[in-house]
Amino acid sequence: MFKKTLTLILVVICIIPLFAQGSNEVSVTKTSGLRIVSLAPNVTEMIYALGSGDNLVGRTDYCNYPQEAQNVQSIGTLWDPNMETILALDADIAIASSIVDPSFIESLNKAGIKAYQFYEENSYEGTYTLIEKVAQVIGKQAEGEKIIQDMKARAEEIRKITSMVNMRRSAVFIIGYGDWGDYAATGDTFLDGVIEAAGGVNAAKSGIAWSISKELLLEKDPDVILLSGNQGTDPQTEIATFTSLEPYSRLSACKNGKVYVIDGDAAQRQGVRTIDTVEEIARLLYPGLFI
Repeated sequence: MFKKTLTLILVVICIIPLFAQGSNEVSVTKTSGLRIVSLAPNVTEMIYALGSGDNLVGRTDYCNYPQEAQNVQSIGTLWDPNMETILALDADIAIASSIVDPSFIESLNKAGIKAYQFYEENSYEGTYTLIEKVAQVIGKQAEGEKIIQDMKARAEEIRKITSMVNMRRSAVFIIGYGDWGDYAATGDTFLDGVIEAAGGVNAAKSGIAWSISKELLLEKDPDVILLSGNQGTDPQTEIATFTSLEPYSRLSACKNGKVYVIDGDAAQRQGVRTIDTVEEIARLLYPGLFI
């Protein structure tokens, strides 16, 4: 099974956002020479995609994409950022997606750093809203709109291709399994919409807060199983491990060789790479359509 420590990290990252507060009101007065601290990997990715990577002065330990982000000063973990480090960076604004405790956002504001916390993880469409909000607070509205339009255009192309199938295939995206519990993209997450945008049917749709049961998995018996891969993951080893364990070995996807490892970072970080995940899943669901 996945290493226990990795599974715990994934579960914490995915479940905590469900209890985060809603978005801050968007407004910012300074954009030229803006000094930005990112409090989430998906925010870091958006900042670079929007062309403001040079303005990033702080990021979390988990901000590993793009590669150049790792040269930026770390301010700590997702759930325990260091206030003193952030203050020392003389930041103008800080942006979180959802995991950071709202009280920390409040403390940043009191310290004179305009802090934002955006939560859009309940829906696929919220991905566009999230990009739009981040773009607005860093003065990159035009760039944000261009990214959104390009993503929507790619999504439409994928929809046209997958619409040619007579019967949509079911899939489940599993982020953790085994003795520590079973966790997957349930119907109340943005990844539910990602699977649907890829032309699939989410077999874990009836689950809640990323949690599913082995009974549900066996009952739905999805056509395709997607496992979350991250840095250091050996896809063949993970597939072999999953398909050999009970009760997963009884699933049709395990018997038919339809278990795949996808890019877990891109999939679980709602943002600019979400459309890449849509395409990756669509190609796995309907390989014959993508030549």
